[in-house]
Amino acid sequence: MSDYTLPPRSTVICGMTGSGKTTFALRALINIPCARFVFDDMGQASARLYRPHAATSHELEAALATNWVLYNPHRMFPGQVEKAFDFFCDWSFQKSVLVPTHKIILADEVWRFMSPHQIPPALARLAQMGRAENAHLMISTQVPHKIHASITGQATELVCFRLQEPLALDKVEELGADRAAIAALPLGQFIAYNRLSGQCLIGRVF
Repeated sequence: MSDYTLPPRSTVICGMTGSGKTTFALRALINIPCARFVFDDMGQASARLYRPHAATSHELEAALATNWVLYNPHRMFPGQVEKAFDFFCDWSFQKSVLVPTHKIILADEVWRFMSPHQIPPALARLAQMGRAENAHLMISTQVPHKIHASITGQATELVCFRLQEPLALDKVEELGADRAAIAALPLGQFIAYNRLSGQCLIGRVF
């Protein structure tokens, strides 16, 4: 049953290439007890976690029972990554309703499927209604300024690795980050901001 009393939880992880954002996201999947849904069209998660892809409807259902769904869309949607992403968002939301435990839904570089002014309806529903199903949306990106405001504006956690691009720095500053501190971070180090409490944490992944 949907529970609208659950606290909101969504995370935006930002950082330039090689800064550590993907490592952070994958470690979160390993360390947080949850069911995991990963849109893995580029194969990074499967390769780094040493876990098999789910590439068909049957494999998705089988993977769901293990709490590790790493979805490779290229067999079901060859050459149609945007359509595959819509399917993944819709399928993940539907399964979140059925899975009673905490869920994390991870997607990398979702700006590929949206603009600052337009967002796929299935992703919007996941972002806006996932809270009631105890679904935690997590995205990682090099270009936070290209992410729709319904994602960045609702983020409860902002995790910043090093950024250099001025527009990216403008965006994380708008979301409450210390622009100068983010630009000066060494690779592998991050500053995490809780946008509800105002607290921040400094850490590193390598």
